Amino acid sequence: MEIRQKSEKWIKPFKKEKIYRLVSLKDAPKISQKAKELLDFIGERGEITLSQIREEGFSISTVNSLLRKGLIEEIPLLESEENIPPYVLNLKAKGIKNGIFVYWDFCDRRLKHYIEIVSYNLSENRGTLIVFPNISSIRAVHSHFKKIFRNRLFLYHDAMPEEEKIKNWFRLKNSEGTVTIGTLSSIFVPVKNLKTVIIEEEFSPSYKNLRNPRFDVRRVAFEIYRIKKDISLIYAASVPSVETYYLITKGIARPLSSKNPVRETKANVELKNIPITDPHIKKLMKQKNKKVLIVTNKKGYFSYLFCPRCEEEVRCTRCDVPLKVYSDKEILFLQCELCGKKFQYIKECPECETPLRETGYGLEKIKETIQKELNTDIFPAEEKKGRINITTTLSGKGFLIGNYHYVINVNPDYHLFLHDFRGMENFFRAVLYPYYKAEEKYIILSGLEKDSYPIKTVLHKDIHSFYLSQLKERRQLNLPPFSRIILLTFEKRNLSPHQIETIFRQWIKENKIKNIDYDGPYYAFYSYIREKKRVQITLRNFREKEKLKNLFRLTGKKGIKLIIDVEPKKLL
Repeated sequence: MEIRQKSEKWIKPFKKEKIYRLVSLKDAPKISQKAKELLDFIGERGEITLSQIREEGFSISTVNSLLRKGLIEEIPLLESEENIPPYVLNLKAKGIKNGIFVYWDFCDRRLKHYIEIVSYNLSENRGTLIVFPNISSIRAVHSHFKKIFRNRLFLYHDAMPEEEKIKNWFRLKNSEGTVTIGTLSSIFVPVKNLKTVIIEEEFSPSYKNLRNPRFDVRRVAFEIYRIKKDISLIYAASVPSVETYYLITKGIARPLSSKNPVRETKANVELKNIPITDPHIKKLMKQKNKKVLIVTNKKGYFSYLFCPRCEEEVRCTRCDVPLKVYSDKEILFLQCELCGKKFQYIKECPECETPLRETGYGLEKIKETIQKELNTDIFPAEEKKGRINITTTLSGKGFLIGNYHYVINVNPDYHLFLHDFRGMENFFRAVLYPYYKAEEKYIILSGLEKDSYPIKTVLHKDIHSFYLSQLKERRQLNLPPFSRIILLTFEKRNLSPHQIETIFRQWIKENKIKNIDYDGPYYAFYSYIREKKRVQITLRNFREKEKLKNLFRLTGKKGIKLIIDVEPKKLL
């Protein structure tokens, strides 16, 4: 079938997509302010496409300038077939029955099992769809699939040229016996004779699309399973979400593997309340024959600036949030994580002129400190260079980052202080994930004691008790998975909860809504963003979703922006 026709105006010609990543800011030459902003943007995202750069308003000349100066590099989307290493796997193809499954295991074992599943499906002329949380993960596994499945392998993700995506859409719709790997948009591809859908790293917040149309890949996958019925749906992760574990306890999903990966992890665990510059830690990192991974859990240089007299953090003037401290060529500056606005670094409180305190080490400070202490270079773990690597998180990077002799986890308890009902779960994942990557020694640098519940479950390898305790707590608080939440966020300058309450009650009356369970209205945790006030209402188990359109129209007439977030990842 010829896809491009003169009459099909909806197909726009796209040039081949390019991807860029940061090389280094060390000894950077003088560059324009716009170039600095682009460097920061690429640094925050890790890897970014040319289309995304243009969407943010940066020109191709700025990109080319940074390329010439060696500050960023252009990387191939995927390896060429010529460079794909041999991947020999002597397997008897095995399929799985229809149903919903939870696959909790190490990344390498999951990959081998996926190849088994795909091989069996292809022998039956059935299709397989594997969804990944990011393009980097696709790059990491692509060579393994390409070496075995060749022209039966298809890609579908946002970094692909639009023309290529459209071609693959029609090919998958009309071809039997295929395997597709892609990101969140691939869940809508009409794979012919579909047999298996796999949601890899199912806990990832990347699966919640925050732009219109808003959707959750996990929910869409479940609806596909519910409609088709004759397929298998697999939620896979190294550390599954509490909601996914709940599916096992209710008998809705079955575990795909009887192995407990935590029991197989042999590294010695040490819990220490010491800084990363402690002689004990430095001695470990100096061992030439050992690979070391540092997990920092925080970006930036310092967390924020604090006034001991006012007992307040230095905050953004556009958003009511503390400013983080960043470093560029040893020059410190402040930046808002919500709106991106930058401010000059200050040493004294603007209100009382008291000297400010810098609190909390970030990735930049730890990297700088260790490099000076050991006189050696430290590289981002994703680049797979050098002996000592560093990263802010391992969540969603299971296929990208291999194992290390020593893993040092710096302040994972940071997640406990975030305003998030999944904070304990995120902390648990931040503790457990690095444990999987340690071969000999796993050191947790934290002020928590050994009897702290998530720490204790890891030390005792009693992971199931953590999930059961979280389910008990969420049942008591009527939180997911025991209730379905819709978060309504209203935004406008000079907005108050009283105004929203009046509008909300009017909507209830006009739409004849009865027995509605909700909390609010109340100011959001981040109550002021980009100079707009934010008020929220939390709906629980609300079934008349069609009537929310009327609330959207009602608020729109009054100049109020309404964001409707079904099953939100955070209540912020």
